[in-house]
Parts: sequence; structure tokens; C-alpha cells
Amino acid sequence: MIKCDFLVIGSGIAGLTFALKAAKEGTVLIVTKKEKSDANTNYAQGGIASVFSPDDSFDLHIEDTLKAGDGLSKTGVVEIMVREGPHLVQELMDFGVQFSKKVSRRAKKALDLGMEGGHSKRRIVHSKDLTGKTIETALLNALKADKNIEMLENHVAVDLTIDSRKEHKRCCGAYIYENKSWNVNPVVSRMTLLATGGAGQLYLHTTNPSIATGDGTAMAFRAGVPVANMEFIQFHPTSLYERGETERAFLISEAVRGEGAFLRTVDGKTFMEKYHPRKSLAPRDIVARAIDTEIKKSGDKYVLLDTSPIGRRRFKNRFPTIYNVLVDRGIFPQNKSIPVVPAAHYLCGGIATDSDAKTTLKGLYAAGEAAYTGVHGANRLASNSLLEALVFSERAFRDAQRKLPNLTFSTRKVPMFMRKRKKRAEKMIVVHNREIIKKIMWDYVGIVRRESRLIEALKRVITIKEEVERIFSSTQIFTELIELRNMAQVAELIIRSALMRKESRGLHFIVDYPHRDDRYWKKDTIITRGDRI
Repeated sequence: MIKCDFLVIGSGIAGLTFALKAAKEGTVLIVTKKEKSDANTNYAQGGIASVFSPDDSFDLHIEDTLKAGDGLSKTGVVEIMVREGPHLVQELMDFGVQFSKKVSRRAKKALDLGMEGGHSKRRIVHSKDLTGKTIETALLNALKADKNIEMLENHVAVDLTIDSRKEHKRCCGAYIYENKSWNVNPVVSRMTLLATGGAGQLYLHTTNPSIATGDGTAMAFRAGVPVANMEFIQFHPTSLYERGETERAFLISEAVRGEGAFLRTVDGKTFMEKYHPRKSLAPRDIVARAIDTEIKKSGDKYVLLDTSPIGRRRFKNRFPTIYNVLVDRGIFPQNKSIPVVPAAHYLCGGIATDSDAKTTLKGLYAAGEAAYTGVHGANRLASNSLLEALVFSERAFRDAQRKLPNLTFSTRKVPMFMRKRKKRAEKMIVVHNREIIKKIMWDYVGIVRRESRLIEALKRVITIKEEVERIFSSTQIFTELIELRNMAQVAELIIRSALMRKESRGLHFIVDYPHRDDRYWKKDTIITRGDRI
């Protein structure tokens, strides 16, 4: 058994920034599934939306965020994020993050602010097209120097441990599985932060890494914590189309369109003017549905992102990583258009938290993509995700800091986990069920939904979930089985939430209810374990 003051599950921007601050108050243990660089943060190309330009303002950023959220973003929480953001972006620079600069007319170095869809001003702080990796590297370097922080790589959180006594009910840590030894050990903590990222791997096509299986959301739900707005899955409009299946689709940043690229069909016709006044710079949900519609109409497998307005030299300088990948795959410099398709990208719903990142379970916080703070509402504005992670991991720390002096370790004895099990499950069954879930979610619970398909998807996912629970409860566990259990749980939550919302809003478009209905549905969809839906 391991003891620590703070247990952080996940090693993206939310988990690492929390850990670096919490280490000033006590011991911190970070649990991460694979290599520490394999977080969603690491793949963020665009940047961090934040107000730094004199012709921008907090009010404009708030307005853009609320507009993208389609009536469900919480105004007070959005204001917190926007107003507290610039200070924390500056703090990243103090940690050593090198953001791209330009020379202003006064010959002083200024941030090179980018433009992305849904924004009314240039406010994207970036490090060319490697922003996430740049941030992750700087935070990891800062972390190495702190003796109060220990990181366990190749470890997987299985379930939260709960002191369920009425007068003491709280989260008191988690069971952690070690890949190399196959052992499961309890970690006892005074405070626990879930920063496990999203659930893109539930879908056949996703920009997320293989570890994005909704683990934190599933664990919190099993512990009785409510989840909110799980129906709102953001599909990035422009992932690189490649023949055959890939574990993670390569992302073509929204910033490429922000710099002038535009969408057209394979036969050369522009189409975004039919869907939105901002054309190719429309919010992501609109662009993704437009591409989906055009592909279905034409029978083509992709549309084209025409980069000719940017020019090869400027493209190579602004997007060196994307450029090199395209050259390696034979796309540049032979032509100026990139074949693109939508891919599952971001979970806008998640573990319900307040403005201090607290959940309903004492001692448990959630931040980053795993959490639902109320910022994104029905649709996330581009590049608000890293900003949200920064702001609410900071607020989680400040709240934990205030409470830590009065919070001791739980006196409840944590039982050992599955010590006597010898039977091993067949890995083939786990792999097969994972593939089935991904295909069900892509075909039945994708960009455009239909109630009859959702009902059929729910039946199939529940059958898989019940089978997985039988295997999980009777065999030795391993990483892929833990992930599959979480995937089945989160898939069920997404489908149930989609069935609950009898309207189309933001990222949730259902042909049976094609219009937004503020009379009944200007509210979150909340599910708690035990609810009858």
C-alpha cells in the first residue's frame, strides 16, 4: 500500500500543473497509463485561447465561448476561465514554455496570436503546431526537479476506493494496476484528482491516442458521482484521410483554416458558404456536419482542404510538423490540397464538477477533458480546452490547499484487490469487443444520429458491458480489460444521454428532433448511478 497527500490520475496539462503546485503542500503521486508523454495534451496542435491582444477583450472571448456552447455554457464559469486564463498562460512561460513570437512594429517581441474557427479575434497562443508537446515537455522538466513528486508510468487506475461510512463518506484513493507485475495495489490519499482525459477511442476514427478510453469518467460514475452532457462529442472536422484503419488519425489543425485554407469537394466546388456565414471558419460542429453531409451526397470518402491561399513557404514555417507528415505521406509538395474527414476529437461532457473542480464526492476533484465544468456547454470553442485545464486544475489546487490541514487519511482499512484469481481471460475476446464498440459508436452514435439507431446501439453495448463485467469479476485483470470495462460504461452513458435529449443542439444532432428546443432542453443531461432512464 502506498500513501500520499495528493493522488493525481493522468499526466496531461491538468494533472501536471496541479501536481507541481500541490507538491508545495505535500507528497504527490502521479499515475499514468503509458509513457508520460502519451497524453492528449501532447497532441494539441492549435494552442491556448487567451486574451493578449489590445484589440481583443475578455467580453469578446466570453461571447465567442457562449455562442459556441449553444445555450448550455455556464456564463459565470466561462467568465472565470477567460479572466483567470492569461495569468496562467504567463505562468506556463515562467515554467519554460516557449510560445511563438513575432516582431511588432515597435521591434518588441510579441506573441504570434493565431486565428481559429468560432473566434472573432486572433487570440490563439501557440508554439507553431507543436503547442501541446511544448507545454508537456516544459511541465515534465519542471516536475523532474521536485522531490515531492513521484510518477508511476505504465500503471492503470482500476477503481476509486471509498470510505462509505455515512459520517466519513469520501474518496480515499484508488486501486492501481501495474502492467509489469500484474499486481493491483491500493494507493491511499487525502485528495484525489482525476485528470484522465477523454474517450476518443470509443470511436472508429479518432485523433486521440490509444489511452483515451474514458477511464476517469467511468471510475467516477461507478463511485456514484454524477456525469453531465455525455451526448456532446466533438468531431474534429479535419483529420487526415488515409486508406485503411489507423489507431489515431493525424490531426490537421483548425489553425490551418485560420491562416486561410478552405474546404472544397473532390470535384473542386466550395460548399461551406451553404452552411454558415463564416464559411470554413464556422464552429467545429457545423463544419463537421457539413463535411459529413457532402461526403454522403457525393459518395466520396473525403473532402479537400485547399491550402493554396497560405503558400508553401508560409505553411512550412507555421505548421512544420503537419508539413513534414504530409511530405512523408506523399501529399506535399505534389499538390496543395489535403484529403480530410471528421474524427472523434473531444468529450465536452464528463464528470460533473463545480467551479473549484470539486465533485459531489468529498476528496475527489476532476479537471481537464475528464471533467464537465460548464465551460463548453453543447460545443467547445477551439483551443479553449488547454485553457480550461489550466484554470480549473489551479482552482482545484487552491480549494485542496484550503482544506488539506483539516483532512487526515481515512482510518478505513482498504482491502486487497483480487488476490486469489488465477484464471486469465482470452485477450482475443477483449480485442474483439473493443472493435465492436468502436464500430457501433461510429455507425450509430456519430455525427448525425437517429433515435432508432441509438436504441439499437444501447442494446448491443449493454450486452457487451454485461459480458465484460462477468469476465472482469472472475479473471485476473490486465490493461486492455480495464480499458474495455471503462469503454463499455462510457459508451452506455453517451448513448443514454443522447436518448434523453429530445432536440438537436450543438454537437448533438438527431434527425428525429432536428431543432433546438429552449422550452424544455436548455439544461444539462445529468446521470447518476442508479438512475432509471
